[in-house]
Amino acid sequence: MMLIQLIVIETILVVVAQLLLRHGALQLQTETLGVTVVVEMVKSVWIMGGLALHGASFVLYVFILTKLRLNIFYPVATGASLLLISVLSVWLLKEKINAVQIAGLVIMMVGMTMVYMQKA
Repeated sequence: MMLIQLIVIETILVVVAQLLLRHGALQLQTETLGVTVVVEMVKSVWIMGGLALHGASFVLYVFILTKLRLNIFYPVATGASLLLISVLSVWLLKEKINAVQIAGLVIMMVGMTMVYMQKA
């Protein structure tokens, strides 16, 4: 499998994991951190699904690091994840985004492109 495909899959796993975690977190009934909230988290299909996807993304992440420098992969993967999470959280979770955040995402896209183009 090509490296770019692995990066895309790893990014999708992270994004879906974050969306599942947010959805699960919104359903938690406890307001303080303690044993009760941990039990609620463990019982949540959404949170456990997010955890499982993060585990899968970790395996891919480490494998990709055997093929690509960290100073290339990390900014690209993190930037892509932030971009997709921002867009999907507005669309799926009905979260708000403002013009300054949109400008930041555009700048981030330019930066990611510049970093990845210099991978050699």
